[in-house]
Amino acid sequence: MPQKIGVLVNCPINSENREKFPKHFVLYFAEEVPDRDKLLAKIGNEIQIIISDGPRQIDKKLMDQMPNLKLICLQSVGIDHLDIDTANNRNIKITNAAGTNAASCADHAFALMLSLYRNIIINDQSMHSNKADEETPFMRSNTIYGGKIGILGLGAIGCEIASRAAAFGMEIFYHNRTKRKDVPYIYCSTLQNLASKIEILVVSCPGGKATQNIVNASVLKALGGNGTLINIARGTIVDTNALVYALQKGIIKNAGLDVIGGAEHERSRLCNMDNVVMSPHIAGNTNESWLNRSNLIRQILTEFRTGKPLTNQL
Repeated sequence: MPQKIGVLVNCPINSENREKFPKHFVLYFAEEVPDRDKLLAKIGNEIQIIISDGPRQIDKKLMDQMPNLKLICLQSVGIDHLDIDTANNRNIKITNAAGTNAASCADHAFALMLSLYRNIIINDQSMHSNKADEETPFMRSNTIYGGKIGILGLGAIGCEIASRAAAFGMEIFYHNRTKRKDVPYIYCSTLQNLASKIEILVVSCPGGKATQNIVNASVLKALGGNGTLINIARGTIVDTNALVYALQKGIIKNAGLDVIGGAEHERSRLCNMDNVVMSPHIAGNTNESWLNRSNLIRQILTEFRTGKPLTNQL
């Protein structure tokens, strides 16, 4: 019988994978022991695969504790928490969960958008405080139908956002590192140019050093006083200080934020603003995306075990 493959499980996995994986793999659960480093000192040589996700850093120190590591299998879409250079230097294969939460993230972008445009939260509070009287005082709102939307990052999530925007009759602009030839949307060669043409800017690009604070004061100024910022990607992409100032001074109209960067004293200033709707990084965290992700991880581990090409290998 072939020897089972050692796997470090560095994040939660679903019950189905917990039940099925042990047929071919030996699982070591990093979060279920008091000291991960002590665990790896004992079994690090056995580990060929690590399953991990976004909040948990995979750095050189961790990889060095697993000298026979061959695959980093990410349950996250983003890879900004991974030391890619070290992985590449050691010829460690990397896969991610791209595509598994695209529909959910796009849904959430529109949930934030509609909450702001239709004043859902303010009007809901009014109903709650006025005995659910349909004649309660209300705040008039706007429709997003026919508006101009700009998408920063037209990957899997960006394309899902664009398809929903098309259903709302919106004019769709986007900015990518390169122009795509397979979409009918209007390409803008710079982020500044994109912001100047639209009313709603949706951030759906990867995080990391290359995109840190690229939505800055000048981009927000170009978006303008009727502009809405939606961020469902990474908090590091938006300059939080510049955003707070823009919201306070009317440089932009409002913001819907699922992720927020910066220090606590910077972020906390958003909490007293009526023109901000926030959620705790849940855009891609639905039951459906969790199931998609879990199924993909199981598929990738089967591919690794049987020597087949790996789905979503980077």
